[in-house]
Amino acid sequence: MTEQDILRRVARSFYLTLRLLPRSMRAEASLGYLLARSTDTLADVSTVDPERRVEILRAARASLDQPLFADYDASAWVASLHDPAERALLAGLPGLWRRMQTGEEGSKSRLHRVLEHILEGQVFDLERFQVDPGPLRADELERYIYLVAGSVGEFWTDLCAARLGQFASASHEVMRRRGRAFGEGLQLVNILRDRVMDTALGRCYVAAADVPRWRKNAVRLLEEGGEYCGAVTIGRLRYASLLPALLGFRTLALTESAGEEALTPRKVSRRELRHWMWRALPVWASATAVPRLLQAVRT
Repeated sequence: MTEQDILRRVARSFYLTLRLLPRSMRAEASLGYLLARSTDTLADVSTVDPERRVEILRAARASLDQPLFADYDASAWVASLHDPAERALLAGLPGLWRRMQTGEEGSKSRLHRVLEHILEGQVFDLERFQVDPGPLRADELERYIYLVAGSVGEFWTDLCAARLGQFASASHEVMRRRGRAFGEGLQLVNILRDRVMDTALGRCYVAAADVPRWRKNAVRLLEEGGEYCGAVTIGRLRYASLLPALLGFRTLALTESAGEEALTPRKVSRRELRHWMWRALPVWASATAVPRLLQAVRT
């Protein structure tokens, strides 16, 4: 299975965003995604004790500046999985790790920084629910969504600036803040979508009574994501960045319509995804189309 095949299988809708990126960004963005998805897969291997999963994630974090991923036996982890794409992903993790370490200094620094945050969030996630299966406190949830997703928005913004120069009409500081909010909003949407299923599995991120509050927060954060997209001056990048925001708003709407206690998460269908891809094409040519699209997806 080639790396592109793995990406197509494990990245799902985000694979479209990766393919739409300017060529100069694709390799680093894809590598960052595959590394983060690998550690997320390690964190979720249910046939392995949580303590062992924490150990391997801590080993990964301690190895961020090392040429090899310490304490990692690919064959043992692959044997714990059934999905062919996930098996190929974990089998190829040592090669991905070496590629990160041998890349140019700026790329290596960006990848180290975002992976350090993501790994901290994954360890927190495993340890917290082993100690207390109750809902996360507000400060815990805010910390968690920053570590696993807000930091990705910052990484994305830093990568855009490094590869494309002045890519937005707003300052880098403003874009970085909006990028963080965008990532947190997308993660919060996923948490609300999967809330009932995750709670049944012993991981309650949001209590039922707090759902309206966190839905409002998700909308606010996605609106900042919309401002991020509207400030991007490169049509291809603006289009690629807006698609996740459109899908985020649609997922929120589908989740709400399904009812608060629906066990099976509602997801945007392939047909509807294609609809919004076509409808968003004017964004490629002009940033003035961004507010109209965001208004349309919410009505």
